Amino acid sequence: EGTDPDTYEMIQKIQTLQKRLIKKTEEVVERDVALQDKEKLILELKNILARQPGPEVAMQLSVYQQNLKEKTKQMKAMAAELNMYQAQVNEYKYEIERLTRELQETKTKYYEQKRREQIQR
Repeated sequence: EGTDPDTYEMIQKIQTLQKRLIKKTEEVVERDVALQDKEKLILELKNILARQPGPEVAMQLSVYQQNLKEKTKQMKAMAAELNMYQAQVNEYKYEIERLTRELQETKTKYYEQKRREQIQR
């Protein structure tokens, strides 16, 4: 009988330890699942990073952007120059029309004067 309480306590202790072992095993399984999820996420992120452009692409993009700015500036300057030339062409057309009318008027006056001179003779 003296050993019965000791045996009972030992059985209780074993059961308590078994419960703790089961609980810890479940925690380990949960952590293992979480760890596998994290590893999958890390692998996915590595794949995403592998597809990202590197610094050389960023440098190339910067060069392209600078070239685009320069070409845009050149195009604006050329457009302004074109507008200036178009305005100048319009001025020349107006001047040609004016000179043509003036020439026509001068010819008309000249021929009328010639006609008058012939009539006076």
